[in-house]
Amino acid sequence: MRVFKFGGASVKDAASVKNVGQILSQFKNEKIIVVVSAMGKMTNALEKVTKAYLDKSAELPVLINEVKEYHTTIINELGFKPDHDVRAEIENSFTEIDWIIEDEPSRSFGFYYDQIVSQGELISTRIVSAYLNEIKIENKWVDVRDFLQTDNTYREAKVNYELTEKLIGMRIPALF
Repeated sequence: MRVFKFGGASVKDAASVKNVGQILSQFKNEKIIVVVSAMGKMTNALEKVTKAYLDKSAELPVLINEVKEYHTTIINELGFKPDHDVRAEIENSFTEIDWIIEDEPSRSFGFYYDQIVSQGELISTRIVSAYLNEIKIENKWVDVRDFLQTDNTYREAKVNYELTEKLIGMRIPALF
């Protein structure tokens, strides 16, 4: 089994996502796991969203819109049709952010950071997975939160390695 990790620069735009597809197409007959970071500088952008939310900045809607537009541009450039499922999946991620920011902040910065910034990886992995399926590299998107188990130490979570290993051992082989 091979594990591929593509960092943010590797998936920063549509051309980069297509390059990931070209790389993975060389391993179609192998069992592979693909790990993808947030696209480009989206972690930084979502950190700004988090800070703007907690600071109650008037800039918050602009920052969220920039993040949405960035991903929408990539989705459009990858050629996804208007009714493709990936569009709804990405919109759901933004709905989760909207749910968080509609209330007055009442918890720690770390809590909101983890809730908002993590959407970057969820969005990028959905886009990459959908693109790979479009180019006939069959794959199944899985939510890493179902496998990687941590405590509630926000921004500095400690991995429960025993439980994480058990979950991976039970669930990953079943995917193949």
